[in-house]
Amino acid sequence: MTIAEMLPTGEQNAIPLRDLIKRTGMNGRTVRRMIEAERISGAPICSGCGYYMPATEDEKARFVRSMRRRAHEIMFVASQVEGVKL
Repeated sequence: MTIAEMLPTGEQNAIPLRDLIKRTGMNGRTVRRMIEAERISGAPICSGCGYYMPATEDEKARFVRSMRRRAHEIMFVASQVEGVKL
């Protein structure tokens, strides 16, 4: 069974990582790597206060915006640190 198959639909039904760890019997790192692999393979697994499958295009779009915002923040911080002379 995939992680995506274990997840409920809708942000309001999100499952915390600790519950996925219990359900799978795997450690957190392994579960997160499985989620990443499934996302790359096309499963629209969203996260916020837990993991869920989007119920609407709006839920999916909010998650995508959140991920892009995080990526932008990470890239900004990396460029700031990169520019610091030692």
